[in-house]
Amino acid sequence: MTSPAVRGRLLALIAPFAMATLAGGCVYYNGIYNAKDAAKSGDERLRRGDEAGASEQFQLSAQRAETVLVRHPQSKWRTRALYLAGRGAAWGNACETAIDRLDQFLAIKGAEEEDRDRARLALATCETRASRLPVARARLDSLLDVSDTETARQARIWAARAALAAGDRDAVGRYLEGIDISSLQWELLQVSLAAGEYARAESLLVQRAARGDYRADATRAIRELWGAGEWDAAERIVAGYDLARVGDASRASMHYLLGDLSLRAGRDSIAGQHLYVARTLAGRDTILERESRARLALLGMSRFRTVSEFDTAFARQDSAVLRTAFSRRVAEQFLLIKLLEAKPDPTGATIYLAAEVARDSLEAPLLARTLFLRVAREFDGSMLAPNALFAAGVLEPDSAAIWTAKIASDYPGSSIAGWLAGKDPAASPDFAAAPELLRFQWGTVTRVWADSVRKLRAPPKPLPPRP
Repeated sequence: MTSPAVRGRLLALIAPFAMATLAGGCVYYNGIYNAKDAAKSGDERLRRGDEAGASEQFQLSAQRAETVLVRHPQSKWRTRALYLAGRGAAWGNACETAIDRLDQFLAIKGAEEEDRDRARLALATCETRASRLPVARARLDSLLDVSDTETARQARIWAARAALAAGDRDAVGRYLEGIDISSLQWELLQVSLAAGEYARAESLLVQRAARGDYRADATRAIRELWGAGEWDAAERIVAGYDLARVGDASRASMHYLLGDLSLRAGRDSIAGQHLYVARTLAGRDTILERESRARLALLGMSRFRTVSEFDTAFARQDSAVLRTAFSRRVAEQFLLIKLLEAKPDPTGATIYLAAEVARDSLEAPLLARTLFLRVAREFDGSMLAPNALFAAGVLEPDSAAIWTAKIASDYPGSSIAGWLAGKDPAASPDFAAAPELLRFQWGTVTRVWADSVRKLRAPPKPLPPRP
């Protein structure tokens, strides 16, 4: 049996060793273990493509590893702590700290090759963010075929980002071959649209559509493609999303957009098809459903030739449709036309202005032509008559030659006749007088119109309380 004195001497001998072992365990479990755990969670999110969620976990990993470096700078876990702190800071977008820690780690010999590859990848992400693109691309290219498949995959993703930032869009496809990285493809889509590379933009959107990947960016891209004259491309993209059966609300918004754009372009039959689908998908009594119904109700307004046809169309709409933004806008512009048409004016200026509103704001070219010809017929002595004939000819090219000949024969001294003959139109008296006449009448009528619109838009007054 050991005496108390001997036991005391033994405890004195083993105490430093026990304390060191205990301290080492605390360093591991309180710092390294927790940092590894957060990094593992970050890696899982990266594999799923959740870069924002991964960033949060890597920031946590870096913070926990930093506590080891600060509190235990000579610990045997220092190398591991440098790796976790540097990699975590890089993926957490704290690159100033990351670069220092990663450089220290990579300078140490003996680390596992896979850890060195992951550290080099993390360093390359910071170089890409700092626009050190040649250095980043060279480093990333060296990691494309490493043994760890996830490191190689992330290297391809970041090599594509670096190529994209460098303007080398052709290299992006090579890097991403066989990889479906939705976030990067959306980035490439925006860059392609900005560069006017519409075929590439369409191809990217068709790929996203085939996978049922819809974002609001898709609708914005469809609008941009349409604005660039790529109408067929816009149609193909929406058809792709239809085949993928993405959510009804998303498809409704795309069909509504194409319906509205087609309506503005005078493609009434195509507009009607898209608006009908949008109304069906949107669900009853939603804003999109009512707006679609409003456009369908006034679908034929580009073919209306008279004010009475518009009156009839409005009379047929129900109250819910009349309250839509589209119906209100059309109604307000139509009110302006009626006010201009009704104002007594011996020069025909107000009817001429009504025709311009019908053409430019209401997008009703046939009504505009009717009003322009009315100016020329009823006010043939007005300085505006030759301008009205020319405007009517522009709206109906088949008759343009007839009206041009009439301008030359009946109004040879007008500015428009001079311009058509290749002369200086400013030499004619009506060159300055006609616009001044229009400005005067416009100001008079629009003041009344603006007051009327304010009253129409004002919310109804609350009913007085019952006694």
